[in-house]
Amino acid sequence: MNKALVLTILLLSSVWAMPGYSQMPEFSWDSVPVYLHFGSKRQMTDQEVKTAARLSSFICLEKAHGRLTNPEHPERVAAADAQRIKAANPNAKVLMYWNTLIAWPFTSYNFNFAETHPEDWTLRDSDSGEPLLKAKHGSTPVYQYNLLNPDMRQWWSSTIGGAVNEFGFDGVFMDAISQAKRPLWLRKGFGGMDKASDLDAAAIEMMKQTKAIMGDERLLIYNGFRSKAGGPDGNAVAGTEFLPYADGAQIEHFDQLSSVTKEDMLAYWRMANEAADAGKIVLYKAWPDHDINWLNKKFMAKPPAEKEAIARNSMTYPLACYLIGARENSYFCYGWGYSIEDGQLVDYPEYARKLGPPKGRAQRHGWNFRREFEHARVTLNLEKREGKIEWSEE
Repeated sequence: MNKALVLTILLLSSVWAMPGYSQMPEFSWDSVPVYLHFGSKRQMTDQEVKTAARLSSFICLEKAHGRLTNPEHPERVAAADAQRIKAANPNAKVLMYWNTLIAWPFTSYNFNFAETHPEDWTLRDSDSGEPLLKAKHGSTPVYQYNLLNPDMRQWWSSTIGGAVNEFGFDGVFMDAISQAKRPLWLRKGFGGMDKASDLDAAAIEMMKQTKAIMGDERLLIYNGFRSKAGGPDGNAVAGTEFLPYADGAQIEHFDQLSSVTKEDMLAYWRMANEAADAGKIVLYKAWPDHDINWLNKKFMAKPPAEKEAIARNSMTYPLACYLIGARENSYFCYGWGYSIEDGQLVDYPEYARKLGPPKGRAQRHGWNFRREFEHARVTLNLEKREGKIEWSEE
C-alpha cells in the first residue's frame, strides 16, 4: 500500500479517536434547519421515508416505533427504517430513543421489566415495597428504573449503547433526564428530597458510560432544558448541568405546557446560547399554539386536513421565536405531538424558503426583538405574541 495513503488513514483514525470528537450533523443556514422527532407504530412507507429524508438530515425515531409491525422486536423495525432514511439521504443522522427513567415496554429490552430484572432495579414505594406505577399503556403497567442502583445503571448504558452500535444508529436521544427528581418520586421512591443531587450524578454516570460504549463518533442528545419557576423539576431553569457530558439538548416545551410566559422564552434563549457557546446542538421543539398538542382531545378529534391547516396557519410565531434565538447547530422541530401523523412530515412552505446565515444577534427593545438573515427579516413581540417573517429571495 502507498505510504502516503497509509499515513492519511492513520491520521484520519487518530481524528476519529480524539476524546470529545462527535460526528455532528451537517448544519446549514441555506434554509430553516429542521429536526424531526416522531414514531410510527408500523414500518414507514416508502413515501414517508422519502419525505423525512428530504425534509431533514437530523431525525429521532421515537419510542414504540414499529411495535405493530414486529411486536416482539420493535427496535429492529426502527433500525431498518433508520437505514432506509440514511440510504435516501446519505447525510442524515438518525437517533435511537431511550428514556432515562421510564421503562417503556416498547422494545424487547423492556418487556415486563419489573418481572424480569432484579427487584432493586425497579423504583419501588419506600413503604410498601411495590413497584411505583408511572402509567398504563392499555392494560400494561409502566414502571421506572431505580437510577440509584449501580448495576441497573450499567445495564441501562450497556443496553442502549450496544443497541446503537448493533443497529447502526448515529446516537441516542436520552429522554426525561430530570423526571426522576420530581417531588413525587423523590419522596415515594428515592428516599427524600435530598436525593436530587444523587440522581443528577446517576444520570451523568449513565451518560458517560453510554458515550464510552457508543464511541465519540456517535451522538448523545438529552431532553432537556426546562424553564418554569415552581415547575416539576423544582427549578426556574434546569438542564444545563448535563451539557458537559452530551453533544446537545432539546427544549421540548418551547412556548408550551408549563413554559408559556415571555420570561420562559428568554430563559430558553439564554440556555441555548450557553449550549451554542460550548459547541453543542440545541433542538427547539415548537408547537402551533399553547393548547395545540396531542393532549387536547378536542383538537386531536379534528380531521387530519384541518389539523394540518391549523399548523400551517400557526407556524409564523413559533418559527420567528426560534429564528430570534437560533445559533449554529440549532434546529427547528414543529408539530403537535410525537406520532408520525402529528404534523412533522408536513411540507411546510417555510422550509423551502431561502434563509441564509444571520447578520448578527437579535436586537432587543423591551419585549420587541428583531433579527436579520441573508434572506429574511424577523420581528417579534413576546408580550403580544406576534411574529413576522419577511422573506426575500434575492
